[in-house]
Amino acid sequence: MSAFNVQKNNSICVLPFVSEHIDLSGKRKPCCISSPLGQSRTLANVQQEMLNNQQPIECSVCYKQESINESSSRIRETITWIKKFGEPNTRNPIVQHLDVRNDPTCNLKCKTCGPYASTLWAKEKKLPVILPKHNLKDYDISKLKKVYFAGGEPTYNKEYSSFLKDLQKMNPACEVLINTNLKRLPDEWKEIITSFRNLTVIISCDATEDLGCYVRYPLEWTKFEKNVKFVSENANFVLFNLVPSNLTVHSIDKTVRWMNQYSNNISLSVVEGAHWEHRAVPIRYRSTYVESLRKLEKFAVGVWYAHQFRLNLRSLIKKYQKNDYDPALHLKLKNEIKEQDSHRTMKIKDVDRFLSSWIFNI
Repeated sequence: MSAFNVQKNNSICVLPFVSEHIDLSGKRKPCCISSPLGQSRTLANVQQEMLNNQQPIECSVCYKQESINESSSRIRETITWIKKFGEPNTRNPIVQHLDVRNDPTCNLKCKTCGPYASTLWAKEKKLPVILPKHNLKDYDISKLKKVYFAGGEPTYNKEYSSFLKDLQKMNPACEVLINTNLKRLPDEWKEIITSFRNLTVIISCDATEDLGCYVRYPLEWTKFEKNVKFVSENANFVLFNLVPSNLTVHSIDKTVRWMNQYSNNISLSVVEGAHWEHRAVPIRYRSTYVESLRKLEKFAVGVWYAHQFRLNLRSLIKKYQKNDYDPALHLKLKNEIKEQDSHRTMKIKDVDRFLSSWIFNI
């Protein structure tokens, strides 16, 4: 039996055996959504526990998602990797998947993100900016099968673009994924996008037009849409990454249908544990959210993301229908919106009357 059969082994994940991830604080982790390795813990500990069908504490996010019938990165990444590249050597794992997102340099202040991952937002909050170093020259380019770059915003990172140019020369078949907000698209990055035959551009987008610019402030919609059009016409594969929050779910059907002009590959991620989630919304306003979600129940999402999209869509519907209202989260959201609007050019009352009405109880 395969060691990476996710049905037989509900602990196993391919990422700790093939990938290296270093987060914004410089800590090594089994993957981007896991917890950092605990004191005296090593990646080898995680690998052995998974092989023994024991769930490592660092990987609890995925196991929790699966327990409430949501799609998890563990299942998606493992199945996809095995289909594309085969099983890794469990006795002698090597880095074949480079996951780099440890530069917080960014040109946006996205609502569901934070100043820890955006220098622009840190500057607004008057917080110190820490730029960790991740020396890409430490890796053997010839052995890489997959490279993922995010940020911050990767189009600001000269080390990323230099590395990708070398990769294109030495290992052009390597799969490349670039996660970008597409506020800007310099000629250098246009050349990178068109030069790789196996490149995916992951476009972060949570809403359209004014609301889209508000939640990903200070996005400029016309320029963004122009860049999306270029990418859709020139990249090998285009994926939209949509993070639904209580500021966007009420119009999520409109957002998804706009995306479908350019790609039906849409990843739906669920926000948890923050004032941007469903529990901050008073019960009497939730029918608007559920109605918008239900309009997508039969939406034709690309085959690679359909299962994840459906699971998370159903999970969101259930949460808005069943879960209790948390007035403390509502108050936290209200105060955060009020504070941000006080020194930004876009105000929620001008962008979306529905949101303004329930957040401020008017």
